Amino acid sequence: MKFVECWRWRYRDPETGRTYRTMYALSEEEAAKFLQRERIPGTMILRQIDAPEFADTLPDVGFPGAE
Repeated sequence: MKFVECWRWRYRDPETGRTYRTMYALSEEEAAKFLQRERIPGTMILRQIDAPEFADTLPDVGFPGAE
């Protein structure tokens, strides 16, 4: 398992000059699309990133009679 820091970000729209905040916490990589971005202090969370070979279970796994 790997953990990635995610933050809410403040960024300025280059067309309007207005400052916006992201609704959700984004990783540095996800927030790279915003110009003039900065982290909002106190909003950091750790997001768990599963290994690519980790398989999700199906909805009926663990129920009697499920195959």
